[in-house]
Amino acid sequence: MDTPPVIAGRFRVECEIGRGGMGTVYRASHLGLERPVAIKILKPEFAADPQVAERFMREARTMARLRHAGAAMIFDAGRLDDGRPFIVMEHVEGVTLAETLAREGAFTSERAVRIAAEICDVLAEAHSLGIVHRDLKPSNIMLSERGVRVLDFGIAKVLANSADATRTHATTQSGVIIGTPRYMSPEQCMGRRVGPASDLYSLGVLVYEMLAGHPPFVDQLPSAVLVKQAASAPPPLVALRADAPRSLALAVHTLLAKNPANRPVKAADARALLEGSIARAKIPAELLPSPFAATIAALDAGSSAAFRSATIFVLMLMFGGLLFAWSHGSRSAARIGDAPHDDVPSMRVHESIAQPASISTLPALSTGAAQRIASSAVARGSVSDVRIVRTRGGQAIAAIYDRQPGGATHFCLMERRGKSFRVTGGAALSVDGFRGAHWTAEVVDIDGDGYDEVICTGTQSARRRDGQQGRRHYVLYVPRSRQTYSLRVAPDVFLSNTLRAVWSSNSATDKAHAYRSALRRRAFTAPSRSL
Repeated sequence: MDTPPVIAGRFRVECEIGRGGMGTVYRASHLGLERPVAIKILKPEFAADPQVAERFMREARTMARLRHAGAAMIFDAGRLDDGRPFIVMEHVEGVTLAETLAREGAFTSERAVRIAAEICDVLAEAHSLGIVHRDLKPSNIMLSERGVRVLDFGIAKVLANSADATRTHATTQSGVIIGTPRYMSPEQCMGRRVGPASDLYSLGVLVYEMLAGHPPFVDQLPSAVLVKQAASAPPPLVALRADAPRSLALAVHTLLAKNPANRPVKAADARALLEGSIARAKIPAELLPSPFAATIAALDAGSSAAFRSATIFVLMLMFGGLLFAWSHGSRSAARIGDAPHDDVPSMRVHESIAQPASISTLPALSTGAAQRIASSAVARGSVSDVRIVRTRGGQAIAAIYDRQPGGATHFCLMERRGKSFRVTGGAALSVDGFRGAHWTAEVVDIDGDGYDEVICTGTQSARRRDGQQGRRHYVLYVPRSRQTYSLRVAPDVFLSNTLRAVWSSNSATDKAHAYRSALRRRAFTAPSRSL
């Protein structure tokens, strides 16, 4: 069937830019806005099946909910005059990961983890919406000036229930493709139910390929790859990339566990595992354990509960040894008040509690201990509020303190680094003349990722003559991204019972939607007040 030159009366088709197992992608231009878009049209053989076509459209509606900056957005969807469904997507400029690997070869460990971490961020938001990609592969990862972009989200899921769903192939050809064998999880290869853990396995294959230069399983026969993917242990990464940190190799093989229960639970956990392995790579080589091919094979086997328990115990001992060695690298502490400028400096504060070897066995941090640690970090000033925060690295300390002389109020977040706490982020709260305010801190999981964000609320006691409360300032800090969002509100001079709001510039992005909503709820609680 021919593709019409104009689709839906407003998209002019320019050229074909890609062809896949279930559809063809065209570059087009929006006639009114004159901006490029990508249009994917379902193949005629699939469009003839009403159930498949409906699933295609239903998935498009689901994907429209995903607004992460690292995922290509869906703008529109519909049907051509001949009944074929189409999806209008954001046109992403850049080079695919597949093209980059073919041109440059294997990546450095840091670069591979950095790309994987951005993919994890996109997966975390998609999984929170109940969306599983099912077809992560280098050609679906775009490297652009705006960072890593994940393409073709959820499309493979559309055909998961097709009667022809067992037909797969590593290359582009006609037929139903529910994934690419080289990157499919074992449960996907065996036709079992898949979930977020399946995407994390595919992520492990991507990192393996970025480090080794090829996926763990390669064969001319797709069926042979399916069998190996489902039953064979991948070749140890340390044998293929001797200069890669062993801690990183172990993290990759953890993602490649045959049993989904042995992989990280969430994409955020996978990111923490990979990034933590790079941090542990600074440990001297003589303190690292010997090659762990047997441990990897044990992790993949999972034949009995006792065997799995023994494997987990071994892994805990290995990580415990690494953390113990890492913790001995910390040295003297600096103090917040010693800095000659307003930026929050790097500092460490040693705990009075003995530090165990494993992070999983650390004692719970009490409010009193957190107060003592924060107070000891302030050389000139006083701590007014302290909160305990759940982060990817465990418990952290959020503190509000007044710096002397001058009385400027600041916020800082202190996270564990071995036996000490180090300031990893913060913000100046007394900005734009907003001094003399009473500040309090609150921790809440706003984005639902299992970790806390911190909201600092400052209130000026001065009141207007009409009795309305004075200005307020809200500062929201996200430990995971180290981003700060703020909102200042004050009674409108001309409109009674109305608040005037000033947002930070980054609060307008789609990624900040949840944080913007949280700040708005706190600022505009009275029914008569509006934005």
